[in-house]
Amino acid sequence: MNLSTFVFERGNLVSIYGESGVGKTSLSLELASQIRTSVFISTEGSLFEARLERIKVGEGVYFASVKSNIELFNGIINSLRYKPSLIVVDAINTFYRYERNVQNFLKLLIILRSIAESNVKILLVWEVSGSNKVAGEKFMRKFSDDALRITKSYIIGNLRKCKFKITERGVIGCL
Repeated sequence: MNLSTFVFERGNLVSIYGESGVGKTSLSLELASQIRTSVFISTEGSLFEARLERIKVGEGVYFASVKSNIELFNGIINSLRYKPSLIVVDAINTFYRYERNVQNFLKLLIILRSIAESNVKILLVWEVSGSNKVAGEKFMRKFSDDALRITKSYIIGNLRKCKFKITERGVIGCL
């Protein structure tokens, strides 16, 4: 089974979470390169750009870097003009962690849920705090078709797991 089949096995709106440095962004970029046309929206600044040069994602993958909740909202809406098969938001809860604005966060999740219902795959990356808790976990569980925990070598779902390996050229899995 390949990564995209495993990740989206249970639905179109999937959340992934895990500690910092386990490979959430690498996995997301790999899925964006596998599922074309895709849009990758980063709330983490331009940190992902160095990884792009290594894995050479190629044509059909569009990128945006956003710095606020309103830019994220606009980025999601504007991404639809590319008619994507996949939209990745890395990380969906960045601005929620700082602002704690539940209404704005719910609006984003409702829009993403609606897009997923129109047969576009949505991958949401969730940041985990120092105490290993997901900021906005209630929302993650409510709006996602599946929530997958990422460790350094496994993607763990409900009664299933996929072993993966990060290489200089990208992510290999399910091994």
